[in-house]
Amino acid sequence: MTDILDFQTVSKTYRPRGRSSVAALDQVSLAVTAGQFKVVCGHSGSGKSTLLLSAGGLQKPDAGKVLVKGTDIYHLSPEKRARFRAETIGFVFQQFHLIPYLNILENVMTPALALAMDRSEVEQRAREMIEWLGLAHRLDHPPSELSIGERQRVALARALLNQPALLLADEPTGNLDEQNSEIVIQHLRDFAARGGAVLIATHDTRIEADEKLMLENGRLRPVAS
Repeated sequence: MTDILDFQTVSKTYRPRGRSSVAALDQVSLAVTAGQFKVVCGHSGSGKSTLLLSAGGLQKPDAGKVLVKGTDIYHLSPEKRARFRAETIGFVFQQFHLIPYLNILENVMTPALALAMDRSEVEQRAREMIEWLGLAHRLDHPPSELSIGERQRVALARALLNQPALLLADEPTGNLDEQNSEIVIQHLRDFAARGGAVLIATHDTRIEADEKLMLENGRLRPVAS
């Protein structure tokens, strides 16, 4: 299998003024292949978000390499890295970050429009994605008229619109009830089954995965099944 994400001894330390330094990542190595669904667990402040931000090209580590589809993303210029990220990586966050004055269709379309893609093609793809996630009846609604679970599915549709190779999800079920959590996780598994690579950071140790890891004191360790 092809490694989509390859973390090679990645370290990141925060040095707050007036306080002791904190090693969020300490020589972390991690690989996620095409079709794989992996989960990194840990308590709040354990470094899970730092791991995802580093994996997504949003936070440069202090040491180590982050390769996505074989590209060392932090060797790219900021402009090239931003475009590579838009074309290759999808993000799902606990706080959905939907644009309140846009309807659902427009929210889902926003990542592709940033790449100056053909609008009619983007709209067709967005409609198909929204339908796949069971929200076709909500196309013209603003986020304020959706339930929490529906908003998370819209955020997932937006993340998948550009057909990324890698999907990063930070606490994707943190605001959801059990039923909606199962719906969102199943869609993430479906994406992996289609050949995508999925990495979830969560405090929820109940999520089943191809591999489950625990991040503690900046280090990853496997979680016994």
